[in-house]
Amino acid sequence: MTLNTYAQNSSNEIFNKIEGHWQGAFIKNNSFQKLDVQFYKQQEQINSLQIIEEWHPQFGEFVLPVEIDSLGHIIFNTGHGKAIMQLDSNSFEMVGKLEGSLPSIYVHLKKIPDPPTPQYNVQEVTIKNDSISLFGHLHEPTFESKTAIIIVGGRSCYAGSTKYDLYAKLLRDYGVSVLVFNKRGTGKSTGDCSKASISELASDVVACKNFLAKNPNQYSKIGVLGSSAGGWVMLKAEEKTNFDFMISIVGPATSVMEQQLQSMDYGFDFYKLSNQAKSDLLEYTNMMLKAEATSSNFERFQELLISSKQDNWHQLLDDTDIPESIEEINNLWVRRHNYDPKETLSSFDKPFLAIYGEIDWIVPYKENIERLNELFPSEKKELLNTIIAHDAEHGTETKGKYVALEGDKSYWRFFRISPIVQVGIIDFLVKYDLIETEK
Repeated sequence: MTLNTYAQNSSNEIFNKIEGHWQGAFIKNNSFQKLDVQFYKQQEQINSLQIIEEWHPQFGEFVLPVEIDSLGHIIFNTGHGKAIMQLDSNSFEMVGKLEGSLPSIYVHLKKIPDPPTPQYNVQEVTIKNDSISLFGHLHEPTFESKTAIIIVGGRSCYAGSTKYDLYAKLLRDYGVSVLVFNKRGTGKSTGDCSKASISELASDVVACKNFLAKNPNQYSKIGVLGSSAGGWVMLKAEEKTNFDFMISIVGPATSVMEQQLQSMDYGFDFYKLSNQAKSDLLEYTNMMLKAEATSSNFERFQELLISSKQDNWHQLLDDTDIPESIEEINNLWVRRHNYDPKETLSSFDKPFLAIYGEIDWIVPYKENIERLNELFPSEKKELLNTIIAHDAEHGTETKGKYVALEGDKSYWRFFRISPIVQVGIIDFLVKYDLIETEK
């Protein structure tokens, strides 16, 4: 088939033909990865809103500019690289490939109707917790919602996109109301995230729970989903409230001290550190947890940090693991968040889901599942659900690679978030009658 490249047409004429929604896929060898694109114009700039659902719920939605060259090629970056496309306006299709990809990654898009009216509402909310104001969004299905979930983010002081949160996007389609808020001191929320303790962050989650409990929807079940260090925060919040269920995505079941030491041990192997690097990292980790705020200890921190860059273990440290002054030693993240969830987990008698990455060295699955099995003995074993995401790292992502199959066969597995994350969450909610799905 001959493709029309529109060499004679202007950029505006081509934009008029591509404006709207398109659906298709990246194609490599015998595999594909679905891609949705909306082309639109904003202040004369042509943009593309790209959605890769296989990257949800961690990320996978981008707004990237579009160029139309003198030959009529439609050019835009994607999550996998730069796409150079040709348009067939008669069939409402466009095809192309990613620049420099070997073997080639092809892209094929077909125009589709604009989506129907969304079956949900998103409203801004402000939640008071004493002097703190938490800003966020409540995602509510337009049909009856009996279950609500609070999303608790990980360690860093980032606001996140509460209006477009991808956990909310997933869950609201299944009839779950989802509350997503800016962590204190980020976005439009007040307070100081850089000084916040785990108790303070947990009190914010409790305030969110109280807010939902007073919602006119009168939810029959209110739960919480915590990612990474957010798993500790939600468990700390449980001490002051009562959640009907909990979902932990790579959240530790061990204490902060245990997790730091376990992560250090696995990090040794992951980065293939020398014996000297191992010795220095062990000393640094113990100092983070126990060193007094003295000038001599601060000097030792600085010496070790120099060694960390020379011996390749600096990447094992978070910014909040590095004291900027003597006084800041006492403000290190591990001290403000020093916590052991053992007691809370041992007394929690509601449904609990924990998902871990098989090759996650930050929150290793073996030690954490062992701890959960200890704390959910036989009389409440039916409440515990643990999942190991095959070949997944701490972000539950699996890298793109060829996967061997029986019979000397193989396929290209695209980079993606492990599918067991979405599947596991929905199966868990169905299992405990927290949502309904068509049988």
